[in-house]
Amino acid sequence: MLTDKTHARILVVDDSKSVRFALESQLREEGFEVTVASDGEEGLAKALDHDFDLVITDLDMPRMDGFELCTRLKSEFKTSHIPIIILSARDSDGNIERGFRVGADAYLAKGDRIEDKVDRIKDILRTKNFLTGSRILIADDSLSVRLFLQAGLDREGFVIEVVENGRQALEKLDEFQPDLILTDLMMPEVDGSELLRTVTRSRKHSRIPVVIMSTVSDRPLMRRLMREGAATFLIKPFTMNQLVITIEELFSTRFRLLMEERERLLLEHRLTLAAIASLVQALEARDSLTRGHSERVARIAQGLGQELGFSKDELDRLLLIGQLHDLGKIGVRDSVLLKEGPLNRDEFEHVKGHSNVVADILRPIESLHDILEVTLYHHERWDGTGYPEGLKGEEIPFLARLVSVADVYEAVTSERPHRDSLPREVALEIITEERGKQLCPTCVDAFLRWYERTDGEYDLPEQFRQRRGKF
Repeated sequence: MLTDKTHARILVVDDSKSVRFALESQLREEGFEVTVASDGEEGLAKALDHDFDLVITDLDMPRMDGFELCTRLKSEFKTSHIPIIILSARDSDGNIERGFRVGADAYLAKGDRIEDKVDRIKDILRTKNFLTGSRILIADDSLSVRLFLQAGLDREGFVIEVVENGRQALEKLDEFQPDLILTDLMMPEVDGSELLRTVTRSRKHSRIPVVIMSTVSDRPLMRRLMREGAATFLIKPFTMNQLVITIEELFSTRFRLLMEERERLLLEHRLTLAAIASLVQALEARDSLTRGHSERVARIAQGLGQELGFSKDELDRLLLIGQLHDLGKIGVRDSVLLKEGPLNRDEFEHVKGHSNVVADILRPIESLHDILEVTLYHHERWDGTGYPEGLKGEEIPFLARLVSVADVYEAVTSERPHRDSLPREVALEIITEERGKQLCPTCVDAFLRWYERTDGEYDLPEQFRQRRGKF
């Protein structure tokens, strides 16, 4: 399946050299693999010889125009599933309608900005990715219908499971986990109507679209089935193109809804993180000596992650985790947090409870559970003498162990209310000595490699550089 990061293969067919060059350049810049052809005949030959994820074609071309190319591509077994974008200055309603009739999936005017074209191309590829490999459960008591549907939908890239009646379909739901159910209305044992009612009333399967097929064109029956939850109703006989268009429309609607939900969740996630980051800034504003501590720990942890081969996405997430690792200190009293000198027993017990404060804040947010683990457990020790739960060794989440090493280095080399900062060399000795005691050996080894490579220095935003302690 294609993803946004995959190098999708695009065939551009246009008799204009300047249009081919502009599209090819822009699409290659966006990471796509591009092949060009100067007319429909050359485009068809290349489409049949190679594998493409999308075809973009002009309409007015010598030898074979875009309409004919669409028709030929859709009639060939190998290319019938490929989405086609028609690109033309002939944007009249008649031409647009004709383009869709011969199989085009989208129509772009040549006057559109190239950036808008690229955005539309990405949308079509994302939708194709969503469709490709979607699972369809077919229930029909007719062998010829089952064979027709299975062969046609399999050719379109869907994953197919066929059964003979509604009872067998219900038995297959948990095992096959379909994205869509295509069912005949009249079947023995359990018919399509009963299958529909059972699926729509199920808490587990109610979101699966159900398409009803029937030879009976009965409007009251259709309306009743739609009220009961049918996604749509198909009258037999129908062509494979009609069926595929129906399925694509259903899946495209579902895809758009999923994308809207994803955007909503991402926005909520960003707002939540912004609120939490504000809490951390408010926390560090309470103590001028520890201001910037979380940012420094995050940068050091990111350096250790690089030594361990973390991907860019993992390093970005590690930076965020490091920035939020001390969130629990919002629950520590100023009299304890800012105390100059050692803590007494009651004060230390109060500090140990700060990790649980953050758990109450983050536990309800599933997407922040990796942050929760680090904020909760970065004071655990490899030998089991840490807090809050006395976890030992690999019982401690790995990222918490990693941040713990960064936290120790930053704490030793920065000023604290009860002491001055210590030289980097002292911090190095302390961390080496605590390998296998307080600190995870793997994470310490990564720290030693990072220290040798950087001499203990790390990049910081300008606003934090003046507060790095007496290195």
